[in-house]
Amino acid sequence: MPSVKHILFLLGLLLGLGVISGYTQDVTKTKSCMECHEDQELTGEIDGEEVSVFFDLERYEKGIHADLSCVDCHDDIAELPHDSDLKKVDCSSCHDDVIEEIKTSVHGAEGKEGPSCADCHSHPHHALRPDDPESTINHQNILAVCSKCHNEENPNTEAFAVEHFTAESYAQTVHGKAFQAGNADAAFCTDCHGHHKILPSSNPESPLHPTKVDSTCAQCHQEVFEIYKNSIHGKTTASGSEDAATCTSCHGEHDIVPVDDPDSPLQHNRVSFMCGKCHFDLTLMDQYGLASAEQETLFKGSVHAEEVAKGNEKAPNCVSCHGSHNTLPLRDPDSPSNFMHVPETCGQCHEVEKEQYLKSVHGVSAMRGHKDSPVCTDCHGEHAILRPSDDQSPVSVLKVAQNTCARCHASIVINDKYGISSGKVENYFDSYHGLALQHGSKKVANCSSCHGYHLILHSSDPNSTVSKERLVETCGSCHPGISSNVLAAPIHADVTIRSQTITAWVPRIYILLIVVIIGGMLLHNGVIFWAGLRKKYAHEKGRPSYRRFTRFEIWMHVLLTISFILLVITGFALLSPNSWWVTMLSYLQFNEAVRGLIHRVCGVILIVTSILYAGYMVFTKRGRSEFIAFFPVWKDAVDVVHYLSYHMGWRAEPPKFDRYDYMEKMEFWALVWGVIIMAITGLILWFPIQAFEYLPKWAIDMAELIHYYEAVLATLAIAVWHIFLVIFHPDEYPMSLTWLTGEMTEEHLKKNHPLEYERLKQEKEQAATVKEDGSPTKSDAGLNTEDKKDE
Repeated sequence: MPSVKHILFLLGLLLGLGVISGYTQDVTKTKSCMECHEDQELTGEIDGEEVSVFFDLERYEKGIHADLSCVDCHDDIAELPHDSDLKKVDCSSCHDDVIEEIKTSVHGAEGKEGPSCADCHSHPHHALRPDDPESTINHQNILAVCSKCHNEENPNTEAFAVEHFTAESYAQTVHGKAFQAGNADAAFCTDCHGHHKILPSSNPESPLHPTKVDSTCAQCHQEVFEIYKNSIHGKTTASGSEDAATCTSCHGEHDIVPVDDPDSPLQHNRVSFMCGKCHFDLTLMDQYGLASAEQETLFKGSVHAEEVAKGNEKAPNCVSCHGSHNTLPLRDPDSPSNFMHVPETCGQCHEVEKEQYLKSVHGVSAMRGHKDSPVCTDCHGEHAILRPSDDQSPVSVLKVAQNTCARCHASIVINDKYGISSGKVENYFDSYHGLALQHGSKKVANCSSCHGYHLILHSSDPNSTVSKERLVETCGSCHPGISSNVLAAPIHADVTIRSQTITAWVPRIYILLIVVIIGGMLLHNGVIFWAGLRKKYAHEKGRPSYRRFTRFEIWMHVLLTISFILLVITGFALLSPNSWWVTMLSYLQFNEAVRGLIHRVCGVILIVTSILYAGYMVFTKRGRSEFIAFFPVWKDAVDVVHYLSYHMGWRAEPPKFDRYDYMEKMEFWALVWGVIIMAITGLILWFPIQAFEYLPKWAIDMAELIHYYEAVLATLAIAVWHIFLVIFHPDEYPMSLTWLTGEMTEEHLKKNHPLEYERLKQEKEQAATVKEDGSPTKSDAGLNTEDKKDE
């Protein structure tokens, strides 16, 4: 029979087996794990590091995972005690949808060491619900969680091009200050970026993408968003454009501060630079068909920008005129910059001027919807608004009449449409006031001097400065003591035979007198000049002479002379169509069709003549010798100084010139240069469509300028240099006949071209010697028939 000792041993064994059996059965229960993990000093090893494996059951039971057992997460534990080398817990076993979102986010991007679940939610054993004040992802704690990585000390922040963002910097923003003031709804990181699926702002699915960021901000700023979405910026963004201004474009991103903060991009004196990020970008403005980037230069030079820069808080900036969140296109009836609202917009600062304008003929007409009527910006400009005292201002003394008022009042369409008498602007500029103004006088009366500036009333209104009741007073401001006779004088009235017979006929009579008297003088002097030429011709005909030019050369020069003169007349007639001499030619049916035809025909003659002469100089012996004679040499430079010294009385003898002196060589090469330039530019202007196929617009414009200035240069050169040398030079007057006869007297050649004379003389002597010996002689091109007869 077993003893008591044996019975107790068996009972103990059975009890021990029962306990072990009980532990194995309760492995799914947390209290089973707590037999070991309630020890605060218990440690384990993870990745070679000794760490605490203490499990705080009290904190765990407050958390979001309290209903789970240990093996729900550590599913590789099958029995106790378990293996110390457990696999890493996979949260996707429960949160697979969240894990998939994280994988597509910037935190889960491949190749980057993004945060784990525990980095944000604290240790899984202690994870709390988001609404728990102690939760790490609670509204008031999330900033600290994000700052663990997004800080200046984290080397990965710069490596991953992630922006630095700290609790301190957030506290300075408008959102941070709102939170500090007790606003629990103030925006935090996850409010804008999201939670698990955090994407870069360049990703179209990101709540911070340019096409979605306004909707993100609307979570808190719904009222402002409703205004913004109807603006030009909001509608452009809604259409899918990434270029339109969004909330962050103007207010910033993490550094959003109140508008009145000096660091705010929307601070009064900085807002134009903020708008300029887009509106000063030429490429972007051209892409959307908006005002060019030149607006930057225009606005920066305006009186408004000047006042803003001085710190004047009342001076208008971009939003003062265009609005802020409600920016609308100018054509929108609700836009503060719309035609109908411009006076009110400008009147925010210029109240007196607005009231005067609304009473004026312009204001009354504009408020009726007549868009031809000027508003503030039509006269003062839009962005480049300058002080009236600035000469560049469209309302300055020098420009108000010529540029601003004339823009409408010289328009035939506007005058006919509104029944306004035409010709007023033209008659003003024909008056003393207009002529003096065009000569730069700032004291002479202009449009605003008489009609006023903003309160411009109809002349029938007794309050008008040009009414019968006040006209004497108005004119008297410059002409003290003026009588009421001024009322009877037509100021802007057209001068016609019916209204002012004498005034209308005076110009006609004088034009006739000019034609008759000056024409008679020209005829009289022409007879004398012709007689002088005949006398000179008779005198030179009977004297020994040398042939200087062949008949071909004479005809080339005649064609060149005629075509050049006609080109000058027809060319400058186009540039000065209203000049007196063109007006006189118009009586001879010299209209544009005739002018254009003559100009082009003469241009062709000039080009063909030049080409023929160039061929003559290349392919004939005589031509090549002429070209060599025209070629400049060092002696020409010396001759310039020598010749001028002789005429100044510093030298007793002039220099000895060869066939062509330096003056004739200068003319020749100037002609070559001028013909090439005028031919090329003339053909470009003649055939602009074909030219555009090969040349850019700026080249066409340059050709037009060169053609004009080269024509001026050539005309002046002929008038000042050539005409003097062949007509007014003391040795040639009344005119050199060589260009007509091709001959030059021996006396003239000996005096003006002594080197050529000596050479030709030697050639004659050699020819004579050879002839006496009975040897063959060479033809002497330098001698004419009469020379040989005299010999």
